[in-house]
Amino acid sequence: MEQNNSKNASTASEPKSASQLLKEYLTSVGAGNPKVTASFFAADGYIDAPYVETLGIPAKIIGKEAIEATMQGLLQNAPDFHFTSIKIMLESATEVTAEYESEAVLANGRTYKQLYVGHLVSKDGEIVSHREFLNTISFVAAFFPNGLNDLITTKQ
Repeated sequence: MEQNNSKNASTASEPKSASQLLKEYLTSVGAGNPKVTASFFAADGYIDAPYVETLGIPAKIIGKEAIEATMQGLLQNAPDFHFTSIKIMLESATEVTAEYESEAVLANGRTYKQLYVGHLVSKDGEIVSHREFLNTISFVAAFFPNGLNDLITTKQ
């Protein structure tokens, strides 16, 4: 019986799997506490959204402080932002690829709906990287001051 308790104790201290981290991290974003959200990441962990770089926005957010500040900004612009419909597509103990959605009414009155594909890598129960792919048209339409008009340039 003691051997069984020892086994349970070692199981309880094992780090969270990548899929557990992803689900808890995405849920934390909607809970509205950016410090808690950032705490899921390793000290040098990062979020990488490569498609937004084409919009003049830095693709990588590196470190807990930067992630916390980014989440704070997101929630100021979209106070009810949250993720839904998380579907795990591929997973191992330290990596997970998933599809998920977000929905929010922004402070500017626009509705934001998005479908993402994310790939998360973890180590020792912390997120090392979270690479996220999203539809930049939906993002621009909701978040940019003039919506899609900000993408249109005309020659004078």
